[in-house]
Amino acid sequence: MVSLYTLKRPFNMKVALYGRPIKYPNFQLFFERFVTALNANDINYETTQAYGAFLKKQYGINHPTCTDESLLTQNFDCLISLGGDGTALDTLSLVKDSGLPVMSINLGRLGFLANIKIDEVDKAIHALKNGLTSIEKRTVIQVESDVDEINKFPYALNDFVIQKRDTSAMITLKTSLNKSFLNTYWADGLIVATPTGSSGYSLSCGGPFIFPGSNSLVITPIAAHNLTVRPVVIPDQSVLEIDTSGRGKNVLITLDSRSFVVPSNTKLTLKRASFEFSMIQLQGVSYMDTIRNKLLWGADRRDE
Repeated sequence: MVSLYTLKRPFNMKVALYGRPIKYPNFQLFFERFVTALNANDINYETTQAYGAFLKKQYGINHPTCTDESLLTQNFDCLISLGGDGTALDTLSLVKDSGLPVMSINLGRLGFLANIKIDEVDKAIHALKNGLTSIEKRTVIQVESDVDEINKFPYALNDFVIQKRDTSAMITLKTSLNKSFLNTYWADGLIVATPTGSSGYSLSCGGPFIFPGSNSLVITPIAAHNLTVRPVVIPDQSVLEIDTSGRGKNVLITLDSRSFVVPSNTKLTLKRASFEFSMIQLQGVSYMDTIRNKLLWGADRRDE
């Protein structure tokens, strides 16, 4: 779902900055340009504490910082992610269900989620200040289990993945959809991806692209030992139950970039979360634009 994003406090705007402690080429030059753009548009800013400590230690950059908890109290108009898609995914655990929108500037490589390029920074900050942006509501997956570590934050914006932990035999995944038996997967694992995550691991395992707003999820097996097993697109209002088993003692579960080692007989329930992730986009930029630009669709030397 796409809607116009209007600032709540256009004359007193304040944003938070988040990034991973990663050294990017020419980062200091970029950051100086980025801060100049914020100042030129009278936008106040603070960095999250861990990121602020990294900037100070690595580059000697010293700016006011904020706690993660303060992001949830409506003190900020948005959170700006500086990095790649992984950095953008991290922000879900920061904004949680607060509704705080996130703008992602790509300092990494491909950039499906973080699709604002470095050379668009001035344009993006100006658009943010002047309400020339739109907001997309992205589906979030929720996992229910008996695993305490997962239950601390059982959500994923991109995908849920369960897979064998080592080089041992494949695992068995018995799945039910809305209490009705769906399939038993003998495979290296299983991916359940949102439309956002359909362009990631699921795609590399043969899954389809799913457009944001499609109200669906895709179940994609990893190296299934049955040629008739293919990815399945399901309504995102469905409840998917997974019973795992295997010869190994443990399996590996990931929620976006967070990993958990759990017993191989774990039972899990997946469903759409009760809240959505708010993603700020530049007006006039569509998912089709992102696909074409990142995967070079429509680019053919025969057209030159």
